Amino acid sequence: MCEHLRMDPQDDPEARIRDLERSLAERAKELGTGADEGHAPPAPPPPPPTQPWTQTFGTAYPPPPPGPPAPWPGYAEDFPAPPRQHVPVAHTGRILMILVAVAVFLITTGIAAFLMFTNTVTSSLQPVADNPAGRPALPYSPPSNPVFPAIETPSVAGPGEVINVAGASNDREVTCDGGTVMVSGVENTITITGHCAAVTISGIRNVIEVDEADTIGVSGFENRVTYSSGEPEITKSGMDNTVERRAP
Repeated sequence: MCEHLRMDPQDDPEARIRDLERSLAERAKELGTGADEGHAPPAPPPPPPTQPWTQTFGTAYPPPPPGPPAPWPGYAEDFPAPPRQHVPVAHTGRILMILVAVAVFLITTGIAAFLMFTNTVTSSLQPVADNPAGRPALPYSPPSNPVFPAIETPSVAGPGEVINVAGASNDREVTCDGGTVMVSGVENTITITGHCAAVTISGIRNVIEVDEADTIGVSGFENRVTYSSGEPEITKSGMDNTVERRAP
Protein backbone atom coordinates (compact mmCIF):
# COMPACT_ATOMS: atom_id res chain seq x y z
CA MET A 1 0.00 0.00 0.00
CA CYS A 2 1.11 3.50 -0.82
CA GLU A 3 1.33 5.94 2.02
CA HIS A 4 0.46 9.55 1.26
CA LEU A 5 2.51 12.05 3.21
CA ARG A 6 0.97 15.53 3.91
CA MET A 7 3.07 18.40 2.33
CA ASP A 8 4.12 21.30 4.44
CA PRO A 9 2.58 24.58 3.16
CA GLN A 10 5.99 26.28 3.21
CA ASP A 11 7.29 23.69 0.75
CA ASP A 12 4.39 24.30 -1.71
CA PRO A 13 5.59 26.70 -4.46
CA GLU A 14 2.14 27.83 -5.42
CA ALA A 15 1.23 28.66 -1.88
CA ARG A 16 4.39 30.67 -1.48
CA ILE A 17 3.65 32.60 -4.70
CA ARG A 18 0.16 33.40 -3.48
CA ASP A 19 1.51 34.62 -0.17
CA LEU A 20 4.00 36.90 -1.96
CA GLU A 21 1.34 38.31 -4.25
CA ARG A 22 -0.94 38.96 -1.34
CA SER A 23 1.76 40.74 0.62
CA LEU A 24 2.75 42.84 -2.40
CA ALA A 25 -0.89 43.81 -3.07
CA GLU A 26 -1.38 44.89 0.53
CA ARG A 27 1.85 46.90 0.42
CA ALA A 28 0.84 48.62 -2.82
CA LYS A 29 -2.56 49.49 -1.37
CA GLU A 30 -0.94 51.02 1.69
CA LEU A 31 1.43 53.09 -0.48
CA GLY A 32 -1.42 54.28 -2.74
CA THR A 33 -3.61 55.33 0.18
CA GLY A 34 -0.79 57.30 1.79
CA ALA A 35 0.03 59.13 -1.43
CA ASP A 36 -3.65 60.09 -1.95
CA GLU A 37 -3.86 61.56 1.57
CA GLY A 38 -0.57 63.63 1.41
CA HIS A 39 -0.50 64.93 -2.25
CA ALA A 40 -2.93 66.32 -4.85
CA PRO A 41 -3.83 64.10 -7.74
CA PRO A 42 -1.55 64.53 -10.80
CA ALA A 43 -2.70 66.86 -13.63
CA PRO A 44 -4.16 65.27 -16.72
CA PRO A 45 -1.84 64.95 -19.68
CA PRO A 46 -1.95 67.79 -22.28
CA PRO A 47 -4.03 67.25 -25.41
CA PRO A 48 -2.20 66.02 -28.48
CA PRO A 49 -1.01 68.72 -30.90
CA THR A 50 -3.36 69.59 -33.72
CA GLN A 51 -2.40 68.68 -37.22
CA PRO A 52 -1.54 71.64 -39.57
CA TRP A 53 -4.14 72.40 -42.20
CA THR A 54 -3.24 71.13 -45.59
CA GLN A 55 -4.94 71.92 -48.88
CA THR A 56 -6.86 68.94 -50.13
CA PHE A 57 -8.36 70.44 -53.28
CA GLY A 58 -7.20 72.27 -56.41
CA THR A 59 -3.69 72.50 -57.77
CA ALA A 60 -0.79 73.26 -55.47
CA TYR A 61 1.16 76.28 -56.71
CA PRO A 62 4.94 76.34 -56.49
CA PRO A 63 6.56 78.94 -54.24
CA PRO A 64 7.49 82.29 -55.87
CA PRO A 65 10.98 82.60 -57.38
CA PRO A 66 13.63 84.34 -55.31
CA GLY A 67 14.13 88.06 -55.85
CA PRO A 68 17.17 89.66 -57.52
CA PRO A 69 20.36 89.70 -55.52
CA ALA A 70 21.07 92.80 -53.53
CA PRO A 71 23.64 95.21 -55.08
CA TRP A 72 27.12 95.33 -53.74
CA PRO A 73 27.41 97.98 -51.05
CA GLY A 74 28.76 101.27 -52.28
CA TYR A 75 28.08 100.83 -56.01
CA ALA A 76 24.52 102.16 -56.15
CA GLU A 77 25.43 105.29 -54.19
CA ASP A 78 28.67 105.99 -56.08
CA PHE A 79 27.10 106.10 -59.54
CA PRO A 80 23.72 107.91 -59.41
CA ALA A 81 21.70 108.35 -62.62
CA PRO A 82 22.51 111.63 -64.45
CA PRO A 83 19.78 114.28 -64.14
CA ARG A 84 17.66 114.98 -67.20
CA GLN A 85 18.31 118.27 -68.86
CA HIS A 86 15.35 120.55 -69.40
CA VAL A 87 15.53 122.95 -72.34
CA PRO A 88 13.42 126.05 -71.69
CA VAL A 89 10.88 127.07 -74.32
CA ALA A 90 12.39 130.55 -74.67
CA HIS A 91 15.78 129.08 -75.53
CA THR A 92 14.22 126.87 -78.23
CA GLY A 93 12.41 129.85 -79.78
CA ARG A 94 15.65 131.85 -79.86
CA ILE A 95 17.40 128.99 -81.69
CA LEU A 96 14.62 128.86 -84.31
CA MET A 97 14.86 132.62 -84.90
CA ILE A 98 18.62 132.34 -85.38
CA LEU A 99 18.18 129.49 -87.89
CA VAL A 100 15.61 131.50 -89.89
CA ALA A 101 17.90 134.54 -89.95
CA VAL A 102 20.82 132.41 -91.16
CA ALA A 103 18.65 130.89 -93.93
CA VAL A 104 17.56 134.35 -95.15
CA PHE A 105 21.15 135.53 -95.07
CA LEU A 106 22.37 132.57 -97.15
CA ILE A 107 19.62 133.04 -99.76
CA THR A 108 20.24 136.74 -100.25
CA THR A 109 24.00 136.18 -100.29
CA GLY A 110 23.58 133.56 -103.00
CA ILE A 111 21.53 135.97 -105.17
CA ALA A 112 24.11 138.73 -104.74
CA ALA A 113 26.97 136.37 -105.56
CA PHE A 114 25.18 135.18 -108.70
CA LEU A 115 24.67 138.74 -109.96
CA MET A 116 28.25 139.71 -109.23
CA PHE A 117 29.53 136.58 -110.98
CA THR A 118 27.38 137.34 -114.06
CA ASN A 119 28.71 140.89 -114.27
CA THR A 120 32.30 139.67 -113.89
CA VAL A 121 31.98 137.07 -116.64
CA THR A 122 30.33 139.56 -118.99
CA SER A 123 33.03 142.18 -118.54
CA SER A 124 35.86 139.66 -118.94
CA LEU A 125 34.71 138.32 -122.32
CA GLN A 126 36.75 139.63 -125.25
CA PRO A 127 36.52 139.03 -129.01
CA VAL A 128 38.47 136.09 -130.30
CA ALA A 129 41.60 137.47 -132.01
CA ASP A 130 43.32 134.32 -133.24
CA ASN A 131 41.08 133.56 -136.22
CA PRO A 132 42.46 131.16 -138.82
CA ALA A 133 43.93 132.72 -141.92
CA GLY A 134 41.48 133.43 -144.69
CA ARG A 135 38.43 133.48 -142.41
CA PRO A 136 36.85 136.89 -141.78
CA ALA A 137 36.55 138.00 -138.16
CA LEU A 138 32.99 138.17 -136.93
CA PRO A 139 31.90 141.12 -134.82
CA TYR A 140 31.43 140.30 -131.17
CA SER A 141 28.86 141.89 -128.92
CA PRO A 142 28.82 140.90 -125.21
CA PRO A 143 25.49 139.70 -123.90
CA SER A 144 23.52 142.17 -121.85
CA ASN A 145 22.21 141.53 -118.37
CA PRO A 146 18.79 139.89 -118.40
CA VAL A 147 15.92 142.17 -117.45
CA PHE A 148 13.07 140.59 -115.54
CA PRO A 149 9.68 142.04 -116.39
CA ALA A 150 7.79 143.60 -113.54
CA ILE A 151 4.60 141.95 -112.39
CA GLU A 152 1.59 144.05 -113.28
CA THR A 153 -0.05 145.22 -110.05
CA PRO A 154 -2.44 148.07 -109.18
CA SER A 155 -0.74 151.45 -108.96
CA VAL A 156 -2.91 152.85 -106.14
CA ALA A 157 -3.00 151.33 -102.63
CA GLY A 158 -6.15 152.41 -100.83
CA PRO A 159 -6.89 151.97 -97.12
CA GLY A 160 -6.40 148.32 -96.11
CA GLU A 161 -4.97 147.39 -99.54
CA VAL A 162 -1.50 145.95 -100.21
CA ILE A 163 0.59 146.41 -103.38
CA ASN A 164 3.50 144.03 -104.04
CA VAL A 165 6.27 145.25 -106.34
CA ALA A 166 8.83 142.62 -107.38
CA GLY A 167 11.34 141.98 -110.13
CA ALA A 168 14.75 143.26 -111.15
CA SER A 169 16.01 146.50 -112.68
CA ASN A 170 12.51 148.05 -112.86
CA ASP A 171 11.62 151.75 -112.58
CA ARG A 172 8.07 152.26 -111.32
CA GLU A 173 5.85 154.78 -109.55
CA VAL A 174 3.14 153.78 -107.04
CA THR A 175 0.51 155.97 -105.39
CA CYS A 176 -0.35 155.27 -101.78
CA ASP A 177 -3.64 156.38 -100.21
CA GLY A 178 -3.48 154.88 -96.70
CA GLY A 179 -2.46 151.42 -97.91
CA THR A 180 0.68 149.27 -97.72
CA VAL A 181 3.45 148.85 -100.32
CA MET A 182 5.81 145.86 -100.27
CA VAL A 183 8.93 145.98 -102.49
CA SER A 184 11.22 143.00 -103.20
CA GLY A 185 13.70 142.06 -105.89
CA VAL A 186 17.04 143.29 -107.15
CA GLU A 187 18.10 146.82 -108.23
CA ASN A 188 14.60 148.27 -108.53
CA THR A 189 13.86 152.02 -108.42
CA ILE A 190 10.43 152.68 -106.91
CA THR A 191 8.81 156.05 -106.24
CA ILE A 192 5.91 156.02 -103.78
CA THR A 193 3.72 159.12 -103.63
CA GLY A 194 1.04 159.96 -101.09
CA HIS A 195 0.64 158.76 -97.52
CA CYS A 196 1.23 155.03 -96.75
CA ALA A 197 0.31 153.11 -93.64
CA ALA A 198 3.43 150.95 -94.09
CA VAL A 199 6.28 150.45 -96.54
CA THR A 200 8.29 147.20 -96.46
CA ILE A 201 11.45 146.67 -98.52
CA SER A 202 13.50 143.49 -98.97
CA GLY A 203 15.98 142.29 -101.55
CA ILE A 204 19.24 143.70 -102.85
CA ARG A 205 20.22 147.21 -103.98
CA ASN A 206 16.74 148.66 -104.25
CA VAL A 207 16.26 152.46 -104.26
CA ILE A 208 12.94 153.62 -102.76
CA GLU A 209 11.62 157.18 -102.48
CA VAL A 210 8.62 157.67 -100.18
CA ASP A 211 6.60 160.84 -99.60
CA GLU A 212 5.21 159.89 -96.18
CA ALA A 213 4.64 156.63 -94.24
CA ASP A 214 3.72 155.61 -90.71
CA THR A 215 6.19 152.70 -90.60
CA ILE A 216 9.17 151.79 -92.80
CA GLY A 217 10.79 148.35 -92.55
CA VAL A 218 13.93 147.37 -94.46
CA SER A 219 15.71 143.98 -94.73
CA GLY A 220 18.17 142.49 -97.19
CA PHE A 221 21.38 144.04 -98.52
CA GLU A 222 22.38 147.54 -99.67
CA ASN A 223 18.85 148.93 -99.92
CA ARG A 224 18.45 152.75 -99.77
CA VAL A 225 15.20 154.36 -98.62
CA THR A 226 14.44 158.07 -98.35
CA TYR A 227 11.25 159.80 -97.16
CA SER A 228 10.09 163.42 -97.48
CA SER A 229 8.02 164.13 -94.35
CA GLY A 230 6.59 162.67 -91.18
CA GLU A 231 8.17 160.74 -88.32
CA PRO A 232 7.89 157.09 -89.40
CA GLU A 233 8.69 154.13 -87.15
CA ILE A 234 11.80 152.59 -88.72
CA THR A 235 13.00 148.99 -88.39
CA LYS A 236 16.12 147.68 -90.13
CA SER A 237 17.78 144.28 -90.49
CA GLY A 238 20.29 142.79 -92.88
CA MET A 239 23.48 144.51 -94.08
CA ASP A 240 24.26 148.03 -95.38
CA ASN A 241 20.64 149.23 -95.46
CA THR A 242 19.93 152.96 -94.99
CA VAL A 243 16.73 154.88 -94.17
CA GLU A 244 16.94 158.69 -94.02
CA ARG A 245 14.92 161.85 -94.52
CA ARG A 246 15.26 163.41 -97.97
CA ALA A 247 16.57 166.94 -98.03
CA PRO A 248 13.95 169.53 -99.11
